Amino acid sequence: MRIKVVAYFLLGCLVISSCKTPKFEVKDGNTARELLLYNKSVDLLIKEFNAEKDIRNQQAKAFQIADSYRRFNDYANAELWYKKSLELNGDVKSLFMVAMMQKQQEKYEEAAVTFEQYQRNAPDAFMGRIQATQCREAAKWKKAFTKTQVTNAASLNSPSSDYGTEFYKNNQLVITSSRSEATGNERDGWTGEKFTDLFIAERKGKTFTIPYSFGLPVNSTAHEASVTFSKDFKEMYFVRCAATPQAANQYCHVYYTAFNNEHWSEPVKLDLFADTVNVYDPHLTPDGQTLFVAASPKDNFGGTDIYMLAKADSGWQTPKNLGTAINTNGNERFPWTDEKGNLWFSSDGLPGMGGLDIFKAVKTKTGFREPVNVRAPLNSGADDFAYRIEKYKPDNNEDTVLTSGYFSSNRKGGKGSDDIYRFEEKWVNIFVLKGKTVEKQFENAENPDSRVLGLQSLPKTRVELKATNDTVLNALFSDTAGGFIFRVDGEREYKVTASKNGYFNKTVTVSTKGLRHQDSTFIYVYTELELEKIFTQKEIVIPNIYYDYDKATLRSESKLVLDTVFIFFRENPDLTIEIGSHTDSRGSDAYNLKLSQARAQSVVDYFIQKGIPAERLLAKGYGETKLVNNCSNGVNCTEEEHQKNRRTTFRVVSAKLNLESIEPEDIKVDPKPGEEE
Repeated sequence: MRIKVVAYFLLGCLVISSCKTPKFEVKDGNTARELLLYNKSVDLLIKEFNAEKDIRNQQAKAFQIADSYRRFNDYANAELWYKKSLELNGDVKSLFMVAMMQKQQEKYEEAAVTFEQYQRNAPDAFMGRIQATQCREAAKWKKAFTKTQVTNAASLNSPSSDYGTEFYKNNQLVITSSRSEATGNERDGWTGEKFTDLFIAERKGKTFTIPYSFGLPVNSTAHEASVTFSKDFKEMYFVRCAATPQAANQYCHVYYTAFNNEHWSEPVKLDLFADTVNVYDPHLTPDGQTLFVAASPKDNFGGTDIYMLAKADSGWQTPKNLGTAINTNGNERFPWTDEKGNLWFSSDGLPGMGGLDIFKAVKTKTGFREPVNVRAPLNSGADDFAYRIEKYKPDNNEDTVLTSGYFSSNRKGGKGSDDIYRFEEKWVNIFVLKGKTVEKQFENAENPDSRVLGLQSLPKTRVELKATNDTVLNALFSDTAGGFIFRVDGEREYKVTASKNGYFNKTVTVSTKGLRHQDSTFIYVYTELELEKIFTQKEIVIPNIYYDYDKATLRSESKLVLDTVFIFFRENPDLTIEIGSHTDSRGSDAYNLKLSQARAQSVVDYFIQKGIPAERLLAKGYGETKLVNNCSNGVNCTEEEHQKNRRTTFRVVSAKLNLESIEPEDIKVDPKPGEEE
């Protein structure tokens, strides 16, 4: 079980061992490792490995070399040496560590395969199966869509370790760093870097100035790190790892100092735990009544657990372990609460992407809910920790940054071993057009005159997404339920056309204009396209086509109706259409036939003028040969009854396709003789 955190200040001091730089020369790898001089141990161990002839000793040395590389986060070399250990007859422990190093390098599929190999060979096969599943989940998280953008806060970072951000007065940040400007000349044997100090960075526009030392009496030649302030910035808690003159071992404890409007008081160690217990990561809630820390007493659930302390008149009460709802058999670190009291922390004991991952536990009346991994890009295969929110909501309706803040990570690509990163959750709207192709469901599927039961899905229909100028942007076939989906842009109009053999094409217009919203990522636009099935030997009546009495000239209002039919013809370019014209029974049969032919031709001419090819149109006058009622010669009928017979129809004549007959919704009577317009 690993306890060290990303070259964190606790470094070698995180375990109960000496953190002092030895005053004697270390001559062998084992001694270097015992003194937590992992950086120095690598060179010594490699020399010993090369000189070793016994394969069993070589295997043990290879494992030690790999472990030393791992402890200062060189996962690639750690993987290489764990593999060498395995090749030299290493056991399944080497195999497991190979997989872990692959995972921390985000080689997730490769790691999953190695964990499955471990599962087949190890007594605790369950762990291999769990880890393999986590790797494949992590791979999905890494590829998943996110509104969060992560950038390296370059002005805060150096080639050394830089981490942790705490908001300070006057828009400043306080960070922890082992950069060259840190106090003293002591070097940490674990990493080879200087002991850490606290530094202040001044905000300058959207970035920060180069951090400068927080100064005395806070910084010293020991490790200082992980600061938290009271709301008025007059009280300060931080961690110092220092050895007493009488003790060889160095422990980390929380220290307190107060500001008297001129300077900070001499820091005082808080006796929260026994002196031989390491305590890290203090966080004071804004009301000043609760202090969170991470600590490693012997009765922990894991390596380090998170504790909560309530403030009393006499000082801080006994630390309360947050229990298994938060703590695991691994390490829980860096507690922090947001404005709603939700707990953010890092853990390597909960399912994650590699090393320490950032988790959120929502506050309840009695505690916290089950922690949730915040996933990529905040988390990675490396160690990710020290999460802070700077901005909780947009400044206005046009502000594209929803939330922002900082966290720390030793992920690949940084300036040093640990770097500070800025995150911004952006206002992103993804517009999705979802639709369905449907048709009428008839009581008798072969009889369009039977009762309509409703609508049913029309699967495998070709659907085209078009720009308003009819340029095809995308096309697909609806699924077995008639469903389809397109990714579209915001503030735009589209045409959607559905077509299927044996059906008339259908086009609708959809719009995403005015639908942008800060609180939603996905904006859905829904549409339904009902296609009309083409039945044989049926006519479609074009309602409200009127002529002056005894004339073939189209009225202006009739042209408006024909314009809508023209769109239908244009959308169905493969059909040959017969335009039929019918009269009532008044007048001679021959005259009515001639008049109806002229009227049909006037409609055909109008469509040709609009751009429909002449070869697609046939004019057919039926006179009074297809009356729709009993108003034949000599029968006394009303004008409305005669009007039903004076109609214009169309039907498909190509490919044996004919249209169903419909009756116009409104019956408009032609003027009687002498009443023409």
